[in-house]
Amino acid sequence: MPKDGQRESAVHSPRQGLCGERAAASSAVISAVRVPRHSVLTIFVLAILSGCASYHPRVLVPSVTAAAFQARSLDNPKLRTFLAHYGRPPKHWPKRHWGLDDLALVALYESPELAAQRAHWAVARAGVITAGQRPNPRISFLSQHHSIAPGGVLPWTFGFSFDVPIETAGKRGDRIQQALDLASAARFQVGETVWQVRARVRQQFLDLFAAIEQIKALKAETAVRSRMLELISQRFSVGESATFEVNSAQLALQQTQMALAAAKADAASVRATLAEALGLPVGAIADTHFDFTGIDRLPALQQLSTRTLERVALLHRLDIRRALAQYAAAEDTLKLEIAKQYPNINLGPGYEWEEGDNRWSLSLLSLTLPLLNQNQGPIAVAKARVTEESARFAALQAQVIGQVSQAVVGYRGAVQTLHTAQNLFTTQMKHQHMLDQRFAAGAIGSVAMLGGHLASLVAAQDRLAALYRAQQALGTMENALQRPFTEHLSFKPALHEKSPSGRERARA
Repeated sequence: MPKDGQRESAVHSPRQGLCGERAAASSAVISAVRVPRHSVLTIFVLAILSGCASYHPRVLVPSVTAAAFQARSLDNPKLRTFLAHYGRPPKHWPKRHWGLDDLALVALYESPELAAQRAHWAVARAGVITAGQRPNPRISFLSQHHSIAPGGVLPWTFGFSFDVPIETAGKRGDRIQQALDLASAARFQVGETVWQVRARVRQQFLDLFAAIEQIKALKAETAVRSRMLELISQRFSVGESATFEVNSAQLALQQTQMALAAAKADAASVRATLAEALGLPVGAIADTHFDFTGIDRLPALQQLSTRTLERVALLHRLDIRRALAQYAAAEDTLKLEIAKQYPNINLGPGYEWEEGDNRWSLSLLSLTLPLLNQNQGPIAVAKARVTEESARFAALQAQVIGQVSQAVVGYRGAVQTLHTAQNLFTTQMKHQHMLDQRFAAGAIGSVAMLGGHLASLVAAQDRLAALYRAQQALGTMENALQRPFTEHLSFKPALHEKSPSGRERARA
């Protein structure tokens, strides 16, 4: 039984591709007509063969691709080069701390979903090559046998005809422009995927921050409640507290311990989800240290009006630009279908040889008469498609405007809630400081002082929850604009962003 490589060779070796078939056919024709291999014919055959592509199988082995995925890590030297290319060269490698911007670049480098969209864009770009191809001329070889021929005269007539198709009415230009617009739409789809990947990374990064901070707060609360239970139990042992107080303290401690266990499980789950968003196996970030610096700084949008933000979204959102490209492609399709009303022209020179007589012929005009139809059906479909794309664009614009308005209102409300939580936390910290001073002076007992610490921990958790909601609202705002914010009144350039072409600016 042959091995895999032998079997693959046995399967593919007889199939030499279209070029092999063309070469065999050309040789058969030359042998059949028994004419000399003139230099013109030889050059013609070689010209055909020179542009041929050959097929090379690329076997897709799931076990190999899975192993390659599991081998991904944050220590990849190529990843370091990629970070430096985008203006974030690490001072130390392997990098010690990873912030949001760095992780967004990691996802841009590793994301399988983004790789699939890039491949789709490559297909669309290849469509431009297809659209620009001119129709190939055709050559036909003919022979005739004469049943009645003088003695000693070859009873055959040999010849060939050469058909040259010529496209009219600018069909090729319309076809190329249609393919270019479809390629632009695919490029914008890549940009949309870049943004979606970044948005997922940002959300999981925020979730991981909240989970880590929640674990810290619950650990502190567990320590305080354990100390309170110990003090209340001591008081109960000497008859200074009731059974109800001991049971309440015990129940509160158990609830806090359960919440801490759940928070640890949630943090592990969030870390795994973050690894998926980055396009990495979970083991690649198991021991990674994350930099959450600046996560509590939020941009103040009071000086930016909703109308200004709407304009930013309508000018820069990639789904808007993709919809414009799709509309332009629909218009190009309509132009192409209208141009198809006009028939193409075929020029057909020919040659025949009979008994030493060379006879040339030239068909000046051969075309299809548009008598039974004038391409009305495809034209009607193309017109309907233009109307459909126009309606979709208008609906998308309205949706974007609504998303921006809702995001602005939600963000400003979340920031106001965060300010309230921050003020309450500051007030509680002052109260706790006062209780600590009174405890040091002997004015209050340990349980009262620890109660103040519990109240401060609750205020801190409320502040954390408000910060999380504000950051979520900021993420919703950035998604509505498809542009990241800095902590100041400015936008950061998006990773996918490129200057729009002249045609896009004209359409916008």
